[in-house]
This record gives sequence, structure tokens and C-alpha cells, in this order.
Amino acid sequence: MKRLICAVLTAILIAASPAYALSGAAISSDAHAYLLMDLNSHTVIAEKNAYESLDPAGLVRLPALLTACEAFDNGSADESALTVVSREASQIKGSTAFIAENEHIRLGELLKAAVVINAGDALLSLLMGIFGSEASILEAESACMTRLGLSSPSNALGRGDTYSLFDLAKVCIALSESPAFLKYSSVYTDTLPHEKAPATELTNPNRLVRFYSGCFGIATGSVGQTDYCGAFAARRGSSSFLALVAGAPDSSSRFKTAQDLLDHAFSNYRHFSLSEEGEIMGRVTVTGGIKTSVPAVTASRIDLLVPVNCKKLVSEAVLPELIEAPVVKGAQIGDLIIKDPEGNTAASLPLVAAESVEKARFSDWFGLIAASWLGGFTAGPWD
Repeated sequence: MKRLICAVLTAILIAASPAYALSGAAISSDAHAYLLMDLNSHTVIAEKNAYESLDPAGLVRLPALLTACEAFDNGSADESALTVVSREASQIKGSTAFIAENEHIRLGELLKAAVVINAGDALLSLLMGIFGSEASILEAESACMTRLGLSSPSNALGRGDTYSLFDLAKVCIALSESPAFLKYSSVYTDTLPHEKAPATELTNPNRLVRFYSGCFGIATGSVGQTDYCGAFAARRGSSSFLALVAGAPDSSSRFKTAQDLLDHAFSNYRHFSLSEEGEIMGRVTVTGGIKTSVPAVTASRIDLLVPVNCKKLVSEAVLPELIEAPVVKGAQIGDLIIKDPEGNTAASLPLVAAESVEKARFSDWFGLIAASWLGGFTAGPWD
């Protein structure tokens, strides 16, 4: 039998404001595929052919870029370190920073060019400068992709690989949380100094970075003249959304689809963090254990995407009357139910044991009884 503990744990007031909204979750677009997602809760808002594996043009470099950014984030790469550009890197086609073979250049400058203009020559030079060889690059990329539940790239820059927009969304989410990436992702124009040549002008091909409020990346690309792709992230206040577009017939269509998707998200939804990981939501009595109860805590940070017209949310901790020892730390022992004002369930999330409780042995019971008796004795009036 279960009972409700703290029936109203949280009442969250949500300000409703008039907003333009596209009709429904289906966005009118001539792009072959798109995906709109909440960056905080990872909730999918709208999608079209987002599970289909496709050639994502320059976005195929994003796994390599994430691998490089993580190296800076974890301290294994230093922006001030110098590297020498290889012939292979200097000959990379597509978006390029015009770096020359045998040029000495700092890793931080290469990172800037790789993030701002998705330059293949800068990215490969950056990876070689960090990891030393293509074999080591692929090993690091494979480890990175495995953590995201994705297959390993076939080469350092992923040339020839295919991904679905859902696959790329996982990479984009990780990039949106990388300090190294965010350092340069909102840059629209900058320069890349060269050792023996004039500086390269870097202009971000993602024009939403300049013209769309809150946009902070992520990358664009194209296959030929009729297959334009892009990944776009924007943040306003506590709300952050990700829009991916593939197979748009031209550059303008790509940007329009992305803007329509982001407009739809910001106009119709709000993000709220209801709880941090490990927040206590109640206690459960434990029978036969060395402790008499165990705290029930949230298993992770609770992020929720709600419609703008939602006035408040109520959370209920649903916990059992008692559980029997042993209890394992992290084991689910209840649920946190989030409801809207009409009583509809908006989300159901696990509550877990904050600590382990071992089954009590005879010696444990004897010790508890002795401690209780001695405690009572020393607390007597003769003390």
C-alpha cells in the first residue's frame, strides 16, 4: 500500500503572456528533415524524418569538434600550446581557415576557427595537436561517441559518415554544455592570425548568431547546391532550444525553418527546473534494517517543459508505507508525480534511496538495545 507524502511539495507560478504560435507542432517547411528539442529536458517538440540516416554535410564534423572541446574542458589540451599544421590538414576542402602546411599556430586559434566557421583544416590541425595521430584521434572520438550511445566515426572528420538528426542532437546537447565550445560559439566575426600570411577573416556562416535573439551556434553545412543543413541553439532566460534542419533547398529556407522552429518553441513553451539531483522528497520506514528509515531523493535534476498557458504545477511524492531491508543506495523506492492544474500527469520521475540500509543481524540488535539502555542510564537524575 502506498501513501502520498507532501501532497503539494511545489507550487510553481508560471506567467502567461500573449505570444504568436504556429498552428500545431507541425512546422511548415520544405526541408527534408527537421528536429526541435528542449535543450534542458531533451523533450522533442516537433520532428520530421528525424530518425532517418542522412548525409549531414558539414555537421558530420560535430563529433570531432566535441571530442576536441572536451579535451580543453578536462584540461588535457591547452589553448596556448603550439602545433604544426600537416600537409593533410592544409589540403582539407570545404569550409577552410586557409592555414598553410608547416605553419605554427596555437590550439586556441584553431579552436576558434573550428567553432566559428566549422573549418575542416583548423579542426584536423587542432585534433592532431591534441592527440598526435589519427589513430589516437579516432580512439578519443570513439570513446566520446560511445558515451553518447552513437557509433564511432570512420575517420577523424567523419567524412562519408551518416547520422540522423536525433544522433546529431545528442552531440549538439553535449556541445551546448561545453565551456570550450561556448567560448567561441556566439562569435559572429573575428580573425585568425597566421605565421607568415595576412590574417584570415572569420565570419560565422550561421547568420542567426547575429540576427536571432539568444542564438549561440551551432553549425551549418551544405551538400552541393540543393541540400542545406544546420544546427541552431538559442537561449532566452531559463529556456533553451535546439533546432536541426537537413535537406533544405537553399540557404534561406534552412534559416527560415530554423527560425520558425525556435519561434514556435519560445512562443509556446517554458522550461522549469523543479528539483536538483539528491533533493529529499520524504522518508520511508525500513523494517529489519540497521536504520529505521531511509530518505527518498530525486534521482537526477528535474527539468520540465510546459505550455505557456499552464498556471501552476503541483508535485506529489508517492512512497510506500515501509520497505524491508536490505536497501541499496540508488534503488528506486517511489515516484515523484508532476501534475497540471487540471490534475493531468505532466511527468513521472523516480525517487531513489539516498543511502544503503543493511539487514540487521542479531549482534546489531543487541548493540542497539545495549546503546539504548546505557543511554537511558546515563541520562538519569543521578547524573
